Amino acid sequence: MGDGHAPGPSGREDVLGAGWESHRPAVFGVAYRLLGGVTDAEDVTQDVWLRAAGADLRDVGDPRAWLVTVAARRSYGILKSGLVRLPHPDAVHVTDGGGKAAAARKLIHGGERVAAVIVSVGRQWRPDRIDLAEVGGELALVFHREGRVYSVDTLQLTDGLITACRRVINPDKLPHV
Repeated sequence: MGDGHAPGPSGREDVLGAGWESHRPAVFGVAYRLLGGVTDAEDVTQDVWLRAAGADLRDVGDPRAWLVTVAARRSYGILKSGLVRLPHPDAVHVTDGGGKAAAARKLIHGGERVAAVIVSVGRQWRPDRIDLAEVGGELALVFHREGRVYSVDTLQLTDGLITACRRVINPDKLPHV
């Protein structure tokens, strides 16, 4: 009868046993990069473990990818729900038009001004959709218009607050997003 541990009906032993420990840093890492805080990242990591413990994982081909995707979705959900305070009073906003698109020439300082710019530009551009994504290891707002990516705002987070927003509107850099 072996070691007394019969395989469970969900096939989750591989993920929750030694497999979980090998994937845990990736799960924590994506949550930390998106949320910017250890406490929030630990909470998401625990949520992912609980989700995996209750899931039928027999058909999951790549457990690491599945776990990281669950962590990213949970993190985005937290961000969307407003549980992360935005932005930091000393936040800064910078744009990159690359000489090919109109962009602000000066840095914008201050959380209220940064938030106002993000909202007002989003309203002016009237995007077809705005997606949350990870770009270059940072949370990003991806603005789509007329079937293409129009701009990307990467958000640097520290302790759940936006400390920097970098807007890329240079069309040469956007096809890669």
